[in-house]
Amino acid sequence: MKFSFRDLGALPEFRSVFTNFSWLFIIKVAGYVFPLLTIPYLAKILGAEGLGKIAVAASVNVWILTICNWGFLYSGIRDLSRCKTDEKQVSSIFSTILSCRLTLMTLSFLGLMIVVALVPSFWEERLLFFFSFLMIPGHILFPEWFFQAMEEMKYVTIFNFIVKLLFTVAVFVFIQQKEDYVLQPLLLSLGFLLVGGVSHLYIVKRWNVKFQWISLKCAFREIKSNVDIFLSVFMHNLYDSFSQIVLGYYNGFSHCGVYDAGNKFYDICTQFFNLLSMAFYPVLSRKIDIHKYYLAVALGLASVVSLLLFIFAPTIIHWFYTEEFSEAVTVLRILSLSLPFAIVINIYGTNYLLIVGQEKKLRSIIVFVSLVGFALSFPLAICYKAIGVAILLLFVRFVMAVALYVAYRRTPIETNRI
Repeated sequence: MKFSFRDLGALPEFRSVFTNFSWLFIIKVAGYVFPLLTIPYLAKILGAEGLGKIAVAASVNVWILTICNWGFLYSGIRDLSRCKTDEKQVSSIFSTILSCRLTLMTLSFLGLMIVVALVPSFWEERLLFFFSFLMIPGHILFPEWFFQAMEEMKYVTIFNFIVKLLFTVAVFVFIQQKEDYVLQPLLLSLGFLLVGGVSHLYIVKRWNVKFQWISLKCAFREIKSNVDIFLSVFMHNLYDSFSQIVLGYYNGFSHCGVYDAGNKFYDICTQFFNLLSMAFYPVLSRKIDIHKYYLAVALGLASVVSLLLFIFAPTIIHWFYTEEFSEAVTVLRILSLSLPFAIVINIYGTNYLLIVGQEKKLRSIIVFVSLVGFALSFPLAICYKAIGVAILLLFVRFVMAVALYVAYRRTPIETNRI
């Protein structure tokens, strides 16, 4: 395949991708650059243990948010991008997804309360887990998937930017001592709730969306229809966020703080590529032929970013954190090596197999590899602590990337059209 940026720029679809990506990028800049300003301050005030407690609560939240999303973010973008001019269909899709996510959120909250009550170390931090959970309704009320499908992010981006700025200022104002760590997720949750409320008002006014609550029977039918996509997304948690929970449970919250310090900057880089993925996804859903351009851009950039992250890991960690977090340098370097594999997973998984209707094939690969990662998370996280978790993620991402590439090569030619 011969790739040319001139060819890419000439594509009419590229303008849509570039516009969508630009606004998504500003949202993520607000979501990550502003919090970066608070890292040195929080590391000094809260220490590794305080940041570790926040990281464990956030890892539990990842499980809950994945359940509440249930694959609707991908199917919603795919379906809505194909009928976004049909007002009745837009309202139907929006109502169905919102109803299902709120139903799943209610069930998840009940599950969280049971888990927190049964685990002594979690019960001691019950206020932290509750404040962290408040981010979930905020995420649901802020339907970023809807704006991506409609390819209009401008106004939400501006408001989101302002809220993140206010959150950053609030951290310096309200968090003054070690015991204030519970305020960090509370302040963040309030920001999400504010963005979500205004976003919903904008959707109703801009697209004349009429929300209608669907019956539980219809909700569970829709949930059942998205099981394959849900499993493809959810299974990543078996080795990713779960390994962090194991790390904190067996080795203490401070080791979670060290791992989170290294992972935070890796995560910022992956979020950039997630933006690229989300910008291409609606267009790829309509025209899979441009997949080769997405492949060239994403993989090329990932290789460069991975190298830079590996080289500058010591500078990054020492600039933002205290000496207590020095082991995070090794964590970040190991994770940086996994970045190209993570991008390959996205290229051939979400942005190819899922789009061409190969959900079951994608699910099978992810489930099998994730179960292997789940089994390895116990010995690696318990024995080798933060570095062990980083090694686990590098291994699992490599194996999954290879498996998905093989599946892509074996996908019949006739499935390459939608």
